[in-house]
Formats: sequence, structure tokens, C-alpha cells
Amino acid sequence: MKPTINFSPTISIVLPTHNGAQYLKQSIESCLKQTYPNIELVIVNDGSTDTTVEIINSFNDARIKYISLPTNKGIVAALNKGFSETTGEFLSWTSDDNCYTVNAFEVMLKTLENEENIDFVYANYHMIDVNGKVLKSGHVENPQGLDRDNYVGGCFLYRRKVYEIIGDFNAEAFLVEDYEYWLRVRAQFCMKKLDDFLYYYRMHGSSLTTAHGLEKIQDQVERIRAAYISPWKQDFLIGKRFFYKKDFSKSRTFLLKSLTMYPFYYQTWRLLIKGILRK
Repeated sequence: MKPTINFSPTISIVLPTHNGAQYLKQSIESCLKQTYPNIELVIVNDGSTDTTVEIINSFNDARIKYISLPTNKGIVAALNKGFSETTGEFLSWTSDDNCYTVNAFEVMLKTLENEENIDFVYANYHMIDVNGKVLKSGHVENPQGLDRDNYVGGCFLYRRKVYEIIGDFNAEAFLVEDYEYWLRVRAQFCMKKLDDFLYYYRMHGSSLTTAHGLEKIQDQVERIRAAYISPWKQDFLIGKRFFYKKDFSKSRTFLLKSLTMYPFYYQTWRLLIKGILRK
């Protein structure tokens, strides 16, 4: 028998926005037009000076909870304020320039309801331009991929107990606040990737990623990785990176260093032997 979805749980979506009026309406609509209707949308206006207020006020929907911060506090503060006001049994957040597919939360919730051992699910996405044209598709990876980078993406849903135990986002992880949070989640909860494409991630010149530059973001990723990933795994990942750059000498150096700390990881030995054979 095909499982039926229980329409009683509330899904709370936090949407922080700062001067994001250009795409905000589309983002709000994608949350409210879900095939799963029991949505609580918590919009946090982070000191916007554009037409954000007018756009939010144009929606006459009781599912919207509006919070206004008098000055710009930053995305981490906006997220933490938003989540503190949620009431749903399941939680998520999105950006003011991105959109969900119409069935995104129905699909993700169905997995969480059918698999009680899973606490956090996340899905693939499409990258779009300013006009909504699909540029390419992005595939998320299994939770182990977080050792290398933020492979969770922007489309996810998790149980409230995750938030209650993990707590707030970290202000010191600006630009990679989500990555740092996912690493904390992975350490205590069961995460699962879905093969569905349920999200549209917009590429444009005003996005945080573009504005701050990939190099700065990567520096933050490296700092966060060093704080949460064991030293032997870090050396393995560096050795692996040099291996695929065909710098086998540097690769061996880091792989051997990794083995001195943890000699039981098969992949380290495999890469080391392959590198020796190719020198």
C-alpha cells in the first residue's frame, strides 16, 4: 500500500532577508504554494531599506509570521531570531533569492515520517540565472562528503529536536554558518540525502557568495573543517587533493602523515599505493 502523508505536523520555514526585494516575492510564493499546506513561514526583515516591507505586506496569508529587526544584524542573527519564533515540528530555512519546487516539503516530510531513524534530509537542486533559466544541476553528496565541503545544499528539512539539541547558528562562522551547523548536526544525528531535485539556487551579482568571493568562503571552510574534522582525516583529504592534481610527492607526504595517526583507513593506503606506482 502506498504510504499516505499525515497533514498534521507543521513545517516552519525561516526566511531572513536584507534588501532582497528583487526576488523576495518569488521566494515567499514558493514557500506558500507547497503541495504540503501546513506551513509556518517566519520572515525576518533584517533592517532592509528597500521595498521589502511592501512586498511582505502584499501577502494576505495567516501562515506568515513577520519579524522586523530595526537595524541590519546579519544573517546569523536573523536566522537565530527566526528559529526562536518557530513552532513547527519540522524546520528549514531558505534565502530571499532562491525557490523551492512545489512539492519540496511533501517529498522531504514523507521521508522523515516513513523513516523514524532519519533526523535530517536534504535534496538536489538546480542553479538558475536572474530570469529563472536553469544553468546546471547540482548534486548533493552523502553526509561523509561534509568532510570535504558543504555538500548539503540549500534544500533540507529536519526534526525540531535537532534544533533543540544543536542550538543556534554560530556568528563566528559567517559565510559558512550553514556548513558549520551541518557538521554539528552530523556528529549527533542521522542525515540522509535524497535524489530528488527540489530547489532552485539563483546565481546573481548581489548574492552573498558573489559579494564576498569564493576565496574568502573557501578560507572559512578550511577553518571550520580544521575545527571539526580529525587531523588524520584532514591530512588524508589534502593528500587526496594533491593526488588528483598529479603532485604525487606532496600527496605521499600527507598520506603518510595521516597513516602515522590513523593506519586503519583503507582509502589512505589505496591512494598511497597508487601514487607510488605512478611516480
